[in-house]
This record gives sequence, structure tokens and C-alpha cells, in this order.
Amino acid sequence: MSDNFRRLRALLFVSATFAVPLSAAQAQDAALPADMAATGGGASDIVVTAQKRVQNVKDVPIAVTVIGGNRIEEEQITSFHDIERIAPSFKSLQLGDARASTMNMRGVSSVQGNPGRQSSLGVFIDGVFMARTGMASSQDFLDIERIEVLRGPQGTLFGMNTAGGLIHIITRKPNLSELSGRAEVVIGEYDTLEARGYATAPLIENKLGLSVSAAKSTRGGLLYNSVLDRRVDTENKFNVRGKLYYADDGIDVLLSADYHKETSICCSAVFTRVTGTPATGLGAYPVTVPPGSPYSRITIQDGLSTNPNEGGGVSAEINVAVGDHTLTSLTAWRQWTVRSINDPDSVNWNFLNDFLIYQKHSQFSQELRLASPADQPLTYLAGLFFYDRRSRDYEDLHIGKDPLPPVLLTGQAAITDSRVKDRTYAIFGQAEYKLTDKLTAALGARYTWEPQKFSFDQQSQIYIYPNFGQIYRKRTDRALTWKADLRYAWTPEVTTYVSVARGFKPGGMTMTRVSSLAGLMFEEETNINYEVGLKGIFFDRTLTLNTAAFYTEYNDFQTTAFDGTRYITANAEQFTTQGIEVEGQWAPSRHVSLFFGGSYVDAHYTDFTNGQCTGVAGACDLSGQRLNGSAKWNLNIGGSFSAPITTGLDGYLRLDYAWKSDSYVAQDLDPNSRIAPYGVANARVGIETDDGFSVEVFAKNLFDKKYLLFTYGLPFGAGGHVGYVGAPRLIGVRLSKAF
Repeated sequence: MSDNFRRLRALLFVSATFAVPLSAAQAQDAALPADMAATGGGASDIVVTAQKRVQNVKDVPIAVTVIGGNRIEEEQITSFHDIERIAPSFKSLQLGDARASTMNMRGVSSVQGNPGRQSSLGVFIDGVFMARTGMASSQDFLDIERIEVLRGPQGTLFGMNTAGGLIHIITRKPNLSELSGRAEVVIGEYDTLEARGYATAPLIENKLGLSVSAAKSTRGGLLYNSVLDRRVDTENKFNVRGKLYYADDGIDVLLSADYHKETSICCSAVFTRVTGTPATGLGAYPVTVPPGSPYSRITIQDGLSTNPNEGGGVSAEINVAVGDHTLTSLTAWRQWTVRSINDPDSVNWNFLNDFLIYQKHSQFSQELRLASPADQPLTYLAGLFFYDRRSRDYEDLHIGKDPLPPVLLTGQAAITDSRVKDRTYAIFGQAEYKLTDKLTAALGARYTWEPQKFSFDQQSQIYIYPNFGQIYRKRTDRALTWKADLRYAWTPEVTTYVSVARGFKPGGMTMTRVSSLAGLMFEEETNINYEVGLKGIFFDRTLTLNTAAFYTEYNDFQTTAFDGTRYITANAEQFTTQGIEVEGQWAPSRHVSLFFGGSYVDAHYTDFTNGQCTGVAGACDLSGQRLNGSAKWNLNIGGSFSAPITTGLDGYLRLDYAWKSDSYVAQDLDPNSRIAPYGVANARVGIETDDGFSVEVFAKNLFDKKYLLFTYGLPFGAGGHVGYVGAPRLIGVRLSKAF
């Protein structure tokens, strides 16, 4: 920790101690968070566009979590992975470099290290589908208006089909009437330094506006590499976005451009377990496991793991009035490049050092939608969608100067060069009809045609990766997906719904290193989701409550397993996930607001005869077994308390806590891959003025909880498990000014 930070932290701790004397009496007069009503306590109407129309969230028959922009700022939700602190049954992790970012929703994991495999869960930014999760998860959150987390199949209203759910990040439009913005600086332990800014102003009043936002974040290493004698797991990110917005009678146009770059030294693996003599009989690596592993935060990798990636794109959204209808065109181009170098043997043994993985993804999408007027008994929306993705994966795995016994080798390197051309053509639509003043029915459908072409070239001198040369494959998937629901408004503030929806994800091909051509291709994945829900505002508008119960059956689910040398994608014949989700917010006064969310998820295979075995070769029957990556219980709670100090000056305290039950990393539920239950608390205390200035002291992972994020066996069964640990406690200061 730097001396400058120690001085600043001490100064602001003292300031906060005298500036925020929160007592029980004062807590009764605190202010509501900005996402709630501003007067008299109580809940405000939450607006979403989950169905491509501006609607109250209680009128949307979808299990959806909405996180408003003010709450995003107040709770320091600065990255994609922070969303799991608020959204029930959702988890997001960066495992290694950015291309390995994963999501899990309702027990369904989505891993995209292989560019020949698509995701069961989608990520959209301003309506634009992101080909890879890392295209969004590697960015810093800037000028966010809100985030919508939609659970269940979403194929009838969003351009790109998503089988299990999606995350939609909506950024702010430029202001057409006045200059406004916000800036903040964060200083913290581990040499943390962050700066973010957003400004918008009209260029032609009430017609043309401009906005610009930028962020830069750096942090020192959270781990110590005892072999290289340096700190690792650093962070270094930069983001910028610009927008032009034009609005006049009958037309509005939004032009956006963004760019981000990351050069972090991340992410290094630490020993999680020593499991003795490997099954391969090759002899364990000659290593000394650091005392206190994994929570001593010492890695013995003798090579760096790096995470350089950059990308960006441009988009144009045009809305034109056509009579009393609205025609929308959304055109976008994006590109993302990853060039990571890592040390997959994970120990001080120069065996697989400097493993290069280069990926490049380019995409173009065009969406057209026609929407009917919203104030009629029958409303409808219809659309066309085109999507073109070109991806390349180049990998250079070579043997270092300390190889394992020569029986493994006939040479020194395995190089793969893979490419995929993926196109999607789709027509989709949904109609909604008011059967009575209280009962509304909706029906939607989507037809998808998706041709793919694959090129795979494996040139290898390593025994376990044969030299296959150039291989070409192609496939075309077609699917009709649909959704039907009924919504009943018991009162203007309480609704219930029932829905059934069919989801689909195309098949694909393994495009990373393979030991054989068996199972190279995998089939399409389908599901059907049944759901009932209740949404409402209760107790004199002080309590907002949303609940959902679901049952989803997947067929030919694309699941991933690690066999010690490679990740394998296979189709599990059938699995089901079922559960309950509850979330809400209680605001008994202007000064106190509490939020809560939780879920119970039971995800297990009902038919999977070709699963991974523990410690032995061949296939095992995993029918009846729990899905890896799925935590049965998830809990999110938190609160905001504020009190006036003097005229124009308030103090506040904000707390949040997220807890997850245990889960397993490995498909075979190997006990060594178990992630124990853990909970992480965060706290913020500060002062804010009426003119938008605030000073805050915060603690992430307040109680310095020690927990694992991920663990996996060393390559070739080398007698141990390594993985990634959660971030330690980080204390810092945030200064911000809104104008």
C-alpha cells in the first residue's frame, strides 16, 4: 500500500467518523435511493424495455431483475461480474483471460472458450448482441441507464435467439435540453486508482445532443509470484464511448461508438489441493506447495498469465413513425481481439509455459422491427434479423525445457488454427391481446436458420494431440421457437402470469486442441420452460415484490468437461432445472431502504449416459447427478440508510451481502472440485451535498472472506488441483460530483 493512500485513507476515515453520526432516530429521516420514489417513502414504477416497449416491470410476464443507473453508481457496480451481487440465480466469473468469462443462470453454465460453441445465455448492449461474453465482461460500466436481467428463453422479441436468458445493458442517451454529467475518482488498497466521467450536452436544443464517457482503472497485484518475485493479478483497463442523438417529429436517430482495451497481468492459479500420486503414473511435479495455500495468495507459476484484449464497435438505431406504427432499424458492427499468454501447467516447471491463445471475433448485425401503437387492445411487434460472425482461434502450445517423460512426446509443439463463419437469419414476432380489462394473452414465435462453416487445422508433434491437418465441416440448424403467456391484473398494482416458452441453441464444433476426431461436432440444444410469477407493490406502496417459479427441461444440453488435457463439449441427453426466485425492495420511509433477493435452484441430469468419470477413462452414467457450476441457494440482501447532518448535507451508510451455497466445478462432481459455500459483504459510508458532491469510504469484502472461485486438476493428472481465489478485502475512498 502506498504512503499517499495511507494518509488519504486516515484523513477520510476521520472525516467520515465526525460527519456521519447515524443514530436510530436519524435513520428514520434518511433519503430513499434514487431508484425509489422521492417523496413520502414507497416504491416508484420501474420502467423496462424487456419487450421492446416502455412498460412497467409488473406488466411484463418475464422473470426480470432491473438495476437502475443510480443504484449502479451507489453500490459500485462497475463491472459485469458485479451483477451477481443483485440478480438472484445469476453468477458471473472471469476464469483466466477474458475469453474464458462464464455466466450461470438458473443452474445453466455458459462457457465460451471454444469459438465453435455459442452461449445459452446472451449479452446485449443497447440492443446489440455480443458474440462473446468477454466482449461485455471485459468492459468497465459507463453511463449506464439500467441493466435488465431476463431469465428463461428470449427468442421472440430480441434479434438474436437466447435459450436460457440474457443480460441487457442499456446506456444513457444524450441530453437534448441541458448540460449534465458525473465524474468520480476511486483510490484504494493494492494501488487501486480509478477514474470515470460522463458528460452530455445539447448541440441543437431539443433536437441534437452529444455525450462522451470514459474510464480508466488500474490496480496492483492481488497475488505474489514467489518464483518470479513480483506481484501478479493486476488490472489495467480503459474504456471510452461517444453518442449522438437526434430527435424530431416522427424520427429519432442514435449513433454510438465505443472502444475498450485491457492489458492486465491476470489471472494466475494457486494450489487449492494436493491429491497425491497421479493416476497416469507419470510422477508428480517436483513442487513445494506454498504454506497456507490457497489463501496465502502465493502462486508458483514460473510463467506469467496475461490478459490483453481490446475491441469496440459502432451502431445506429433509427426509429421512424410510419402512420401510427414505429419502424426501428438497428445496425451494428463490432470486433474483439484477445491475445493471451499463460502457463497452464500452473507450477514452477517449465513444461507448458508461454501458451499463446489468439482469438479474433468480428460481427455485423442488422435488425428491423415494426411495432404497433401501445394504447390498443391488440398490440404486436414483428421483426427480421441478420447476423454474420467471423471468428478465428490460433493456439500455440509448446513443450518447455522441463518436459515430462519422453513417452508423451514425438516433438515439441501443437499448433491449431481454426476459423468459423456463422450466419443467422430470423423472422420473429409477438402479439398481445386484452381479453378483458384484467386478463391479457400473448403469443410469440421465431424461425431461425443458422448455417455455419468450420475450418480446423491441427499441426502437432505432441503424442497426445495427433497431427490431423486441415479439416472442414459445415452444418445448418433450423428451429421454430415460441412463447405463450397469460397475465392477470388483480389490481392496478398486483399482477400474476403463467408462461411456456421453447428455447434453442445451434450445434457447433470443437475448435481447440483435440486428442481424437470422435465427438468433434455436437448437436443443437433445445429446452422448454414453464413459469408462473407474481409482481406487485404492497403495504401502501412501500414494498415491491417479484416472485417466479420455473421448471425447464433441456434436451441435448451442450455440457463441458476437462479431461486433464482439453475441454470437451458433449450433448447430455436431458436435464431439468427447477426452482423459485424472490426479489424485492422495502422502503418504509424516505430514509431507509432495504433490498433482498434469493433463489432455490435444483438442476440435475435426468438422462446423461456419456458423462465424465472420476479418475478413470471412458464414459460414466451421470443420470440423477447435479449439474456442475450450479449453487442450489443464492441470497442477496442489503440496505441504504441516510440522515441529514446540516442543511444541504446528508450522511449515508450502505451495506450489501451476497451468499451462495456449495457447487462443483467438474462435470463428474469430483470432491476435489467442490466450491464451499461463501458470502461476501460490502460497505460504504459517506456524505453527499445537495449539489451532487459526495465523499465515501468503502470496503469490498468487508470481513476479508476467504473463498474459491474455481478449481481444476493439474494437466495430465499431476497430483494436485489449482484454481482462482476471490479478491481479498479492499478499502478505499470514492469522490464523485454530479452536475
